[in-house]
Amino acid sequence: MNRILAAAYAAVLVFACAPTALAAQPPKDPDLQRLSAQLAQLDADPVLGPLGGVDRLKAHQALAALAATAPHSDDRKPALYLAERRVQAARFAAEADQAQAQIDQLDRDRDRILLDASRRDADRARMEVERMRMQNKARDEEAQRAAADQQARQDQEASLATDASDQAQALAEAKAKAAGLAQQEAALQAAAAGTAAPPVSTPSASGSGDPRGPTTSLPGSAFLPGRATLRMDKAGKARIQALIDFVGAQDASATIRIESHTDSSAGAQKALALSQQRAETIKNYLRAAGVAPNRIQAIGLGAVQPVASNATAAGRARNNRILVIAVRAAGGQ
Repeated sequence: MNRILAAAYAAVLVFACAPTALAAQPPKDPDLQRLSAQLAQLDADPVLGPLGGVDRLKAHQALAALAATAPHSDDRKPALYLAERRVQAARFAAEADQAQAQIDQLDRDRDRILLDASRRDADRARMEVERMRMQNKARDEEAQRAAADQQARQDQEASLATDASDQAQALAEAKAKAAGLAQQEAALQAAAAGTAAPPVSTPSASGSGDPRGPTTSLPGSAFLPGRATLRMDKAGKARIQALIDFVGAQDASATIRIESHTDSSAGAQKALALSQQRAETIKNYLRAAGVAPNRIQAIGLGAVQPVASNATAAGRARNNRILVIAVRAAGGQ
């Protein structure tokens, strides 16, 4: 900083002495006038004037030295050459400073633009994050609503299924009770008439015969496990057709009695309900085949008449059975 102040002070001294030196020159020194005019124009330029200070100082010093030389002295030519170069250097330095200032301004503008762009990108990123968060929240809420709706439907279906099961069980119990009462009534009527009531015999393992009339049977494996739905594969369809053919071959006055039995693995109440449902399934197939509904009795007996032990899989398989009996009309053979 001290060196700069010293240089500036020296420049002021030179400029102060310059008018005296120029006045000492011949009034018609075209080179000095030309160079002085160029430097004065540079000093007066509103843009370039404040720039290139050191080089302009050196140009003024060179002009002062040129003004101090005699027109035809040996020092004249080198002084003129140096003055011309100093004036040109002063302009070049001022223009270079101007260019550098413009470059600095462009750099600042670029940095500002980049900063603004970075801020905009950050704002967009924050907005995108917020949008994704809201979408995820909405999706989670929708999933929760769907899960709640699904649970509500399942609860409703479970309730309906429970009600249906309870109704089926009650119906099976009522029909079983009605069948027992019918047997008691028949026994009483037979006793009043002086004849023995037809026995309710335990079917054989094959279910092939019954004292009440011609009999055929379906194994429990004809149904899906624990359900009243028949298997409708090739073998299942063949069983159903054989059953329909059996019923069709019977006398039209014969009552078709369907007795459904299960094993005891599901408990007494569930076994009774399942057996009644299976008997109703067989009844519906016979009705669809053209058998008059008033000829068909569908009775579920549950697990009360086993033909084998329920302690083994083979025994349970034998106990799961459907008997279809063409009950002879009174007085029939």
